[in-house]
Amino acid sequence: MTQPVEPIATSSIVIEYDRISGDQESEFRKWQSEIQSGVSQFDGHVRTDVFPPIQGAQARWYIVVHFDSPATLSQWLDSDTRHALISRGKRRFGAYRYHVGNGLTGLEAWFSKRLDADGKRSNPPAWKQNFAVLFGLYPTVMVETLLFAKLGFMKSWAPPYYMFVSNLVSCSLLTWAVMPFVTWLLNFWLKPQQRQPKLNLIGALLVFVGYGLMVAVFRFFA
Repeated sequence: MTQPVEPIATSSIVIEYDRISGDQESEFRKWQSEIQSGVSQFDGHVRTDVFPPIQGAQARWYIVVHFDSPATLSQWLDSDTRHALISRGKRRFGAYRYHVGNGLTGLEAWFSKRLDADGKRSNPPAWKQNFAVLFGLYPTVMVETLLFAKLGFMKSWAPPYYMFVSNLVSCSLLTWAVMPFVTWLLNFWLKPQQRQPKLNLIGALLVFVGYGLMVAVFRFFA
């Protein structure tokens, strides 16, 4: 009787490997033991489940790492320990895939291209995503509002029509122009190569200074 795979819990990551040959299996299991030993040292780790291939049922290896919150999962994902272990496995066993469980923000599409050659996590923490989107959204909406008011565009339109067109313009600008620029501008802060509290603090302060400057500028023109 095959043991069923539990539903993926919140704050879990599933790592998939395939094409592990028979002569690699012993080394692969040893590497998995190193991952389990390394991740168990991190706060919030709940357990690590390893599901080997089952002939006639599944061809892949599945490694499911569970943490007790998105924050503790992020600490492990961003750690040097995980980067070193995953990079070593990738060099020996080839490419892999992974899926993060619940706890996503819905904003990942604007940050999803931030995957590097070592397979490090592509998405910044949720709080950085929100601050970065606000950094782009606020000036976009303000410029659009001031410009439309100056030109008298849609002045006589009913609110439902006006809001629809306004939101369509804002979303289009964010997706194809503003957010690519924002993620480039804040690149040093959105995804540092290592956990650096000082760099995170400096980046957050610069973002808030930017907020203040934008509010002051738009207050002058409003």
